[in-house]
Amino acid sequence: MNEKHYPTEINIPCRQPGNCGNQAATDSTMKDISGAESSGCHRRLLFGLRERGQSMVEMAFVLPLFLALVFAIIEMGRAWGAKQSLTIAAREGARILVLPYGAGLTYTSESEVQNAAINTVRASMNSSGVPVTPQTQITLVRITPGNNGIYDNTYPNDDQVEQNYTGGKRGERVGIQISYPFETPLPIILGMFNNGGPHDLPNQTGIVMSLTCYMDHE
Repeated sequence: MNEKHYPTEINIPCRQPGNCGNQAATDSTMKDISGAESSGCHRRLLFGLRERGQSMVEMAFVLPLFLALVFAIIEMGRAWGAKQSLTIAAREGARILVLPYGAGLTYTSESEVQNAAINTVRASMNSSGVPVTPQTQITLVRITPGNNGIYDNTYPNDDQVEQNYTGGKRGERVGIQISYPFETPLPIILGMFNNGGPHDLPNQTGIVMSLTCYMDHE
């Protein structure tokens, strides 16, 4: 019986002789390039993650300081505005306080003039964003010269200040004194506006703004 033998390995020749070796080299080169690109992408990814983490740490340090600075500026603006409003209110009250009184005039007695002055101060404060509180003190004052006979603008001086005076006369210097509690979480930073003392602001956190406006009695 004739036995048939089948080949166990078939070699297929290249259609283009001389290119089989070049193709193997090209595949090897492509594998090297692909590996290099993959390694480069990995390094860039790690570098990007490292930069992102560094930026987050810097932001964690800088952001609280920036917000604190912005908040301090806002509080200083509030305090400055309150101080100006109190100054305007004291001036408005002092203008009423120095008006003459008597028969045939707008005010017939000194008490009417003084009450009108205090009411003017209260109305001005309530309409300008610094409402009158139970701790707010509005006081009528009269200042008299010291031993030298002149009003001394330096401090300390020997000028005498009389609160809640009566019997004001023409030519005397009288005015309105306001002590206003200003609530703020930054009393240390706003210490430049604090003219009062801690006893003037019980059970509160803030500062005390105090100012006086004098005018000559007509």
